[in-house]
Amino acid sequence: MGEVLLPELDKVLENFYVRAKANPEAAAFFSDQEQMDTARSAQKKHWERILRADYSQEYFDSIERIGRVHAQIKLPIEVYMSAYTMATSDLITIFLTKSRQGFRRKKLSLIRDQICVLTRAFALDIERVVETTFRVQAEEQNIAFEHLSTVIDHMADGNLSEFVPDPHESDFPASYNPIRQKLNSAIDKLGQTLGTVSRTMDKLLMMIDGVGDSASDLSNRTASQAASLEETAAAIHELTENVRQSSDNTNKAKSVAGDAARKAEDGADSVSEASEAMGRIQTSSDRITQIIGMIDDIAFQTNLLALNAGVEAARAGTAGRGFAVVAEEVRVLAGNASDAAKQIKDLVTASSGEVASGVELIQKSAETLETIVKNFEQVTALSNEIASASAEQSTALSEVNSAISQMDIVTQQNAAMVDDTTSATKDMRIEAMQLRKILETLTIPAQNGNHSATPINVDDEDSQTVRVA
Repeated sequence: MGEVLLPELDKVLENFYVRAKANPEAAAFFSDQEQMDTARSAQKKHWERILRADYSQEYFDSIERIGRVHAQIKLPIEVYMSAYTMATSDLITIFLTKSRQGFRRKKLSLIRDQICVLTRAFALDIERVVETTFRVQAEEQNIAFEHLSTVIDHMADGNLSEFVPDPHESDFPASYNPIRQKLNSAIDKLGQTLGTVSRTMDKLLMMIDGVGDSASDLSNRTASQAASLEETAAAIHELTENVRQSSDNTNKAKSVAGDAARKAEDGADSVSEASEAMGRIQTSSDRITQIIGMIDDIAFQTNLLALNAGVEAARAGTAGRGFAVVAEEVRVLAGNASDAAKQIKDLVTASSGEVASGVELIQKSAETLETIVKNFEQVTALSNEIASASAEQSTALSEVNSAISQMDIVTQQNAAMVDDTTSATKDMRIEAMQLRKILETLTIPAQNGNHSATPINVDDEDSQTVRVA
């Protein structure tokens, strides 16, 4: 049979790979024609051993290689068996075609036996290749699972620094490389995430400590502010009462100033009337002075007449003696009248001087009273302004007092919230420290691109700084 089929192997292999090219699933395992030619050459050598019945160690080594290649490239068994079945069918067809001419010389049973031998040989070859493929796949699977289990065990122990080795650097099967890459990527990302969480936890703890200190300081400031507001409220309340009392006193002063202004106006009116009366007295004094002047003139004329009469009486001698006595008496009376008029004139003159002084004083008093009235009017106006300002100030102080009271309430509420914040910050720090201790049990890879182990360390609980060593 071998001498019949060996010359036809190239034709069978050509059909074999033509069908492989036509099958997208099979063609995907060949990157180019050169790779297909290499596979054809190796396949030809393997089939030549089968057709020559050469079941030496080389044949079994060839089966081992084929099975391993199929396992490595993950060639589907059905594709392999279908191709082998078609190739076996081609060989049987060629064998029957070439054996038709010898049917007379050969027994039909011999041909049937040879075909059975060929079929069993290829079936056995398929079985051994498939068995090798399954065995290699099982070996690779065991190796892959061993590596994967080792890394997963490290992960279970909290060690994220162990990774599945590269197929080029270990016995890890390349067929499982996608799983290796995904697991390593997951470990790396988990390590990076935990590293980020650890660093974030460091910052969070520092921030929590800072917030705690700020909250404590704010609590003290809030308490101080509350005390200050309470003192301010008391002072504002006292000031409000003082302003209210000042407003009342201002109103009273305004009333007193009004009364005084009215009395000053009445006094000014009285002084004005007195000034008018003094004017009338001055006028009367002037008239009296004029009358006294007239009397003085009459006395002077009478005195002259008496002198003349005495002279004439002296000239008359004894006859005029009586008339001379009368003239002398008249002269004496005229002198007395002149003296009396002079005294009256002096008195009137003195009285006029006093009246003039009185008028001047009354005028000054009137001016003073007028000034006092104006001052009282200004005092009244200022009192009105002060009263109005005091009322507004009292209202404003009442509003300020109300606002400060509201601020005091808000400050008390803020103090309560600050206390709650301080308590929550302490609880948050305790929870963060517990999470930090959990992270401390893990070992993650360094963040510099390599896979060296980097344990997460934490300072003692009293420390305010947590670090990733």
